[in-house]
Amino acid sequence: MKKTIAIFLVSFCVVVFAQAQDNALGVRLTNGAEVSFQRSLNDVNRLEFNLGWGWNTTALTGFYQWVNPITEGFKWFIGPGAGLGLFHSNTVIGIGGTVGIEYNFEVPLQLSLDWRPMLNFGNEHDGNYSSANVGLSIRYKF
Repeated sequence: MKKTIAIFLVSFCVVVFAQAQDNALGVRLTNGAEVSFQRSLNDVNRLEFNLGWGWNTTALTGFYQWVNPITEGFKWFIGPGAGLGLFHSNTVIGIGGTVGIEYNFEVPLQLSLDWRPMLNFGNEHDGNYSSANVGLSIRYKF
């Protein structure tokens, strides 16, 4: 019985880890916290969506990314994006981009570091303004 269970578990792990992992879900830590979701379109393109909250801020952002390999497991990415948020109870619309580096472990886990410059429109008090943040993300790939 133990051999049957062991064979089943090994077979299950091989099947699970051999599957293409087109999605990733996790958190991005920056000035606040974001729930982060990635969806691969193909080997070099993907979409990323983030729902974040911080000090007097709630935002939804989306990015189109080109993903390029560096070495086994390491990749870098770049792409344009946009966001919609509430900042001090004012609606803000932003455009910008993202650039970063990531490592994909043998297990379905991804760790990334990125930089996101944005040009924001619509804040009554400050007018148009730019922002940039650095984020550290950890995601489960499935």
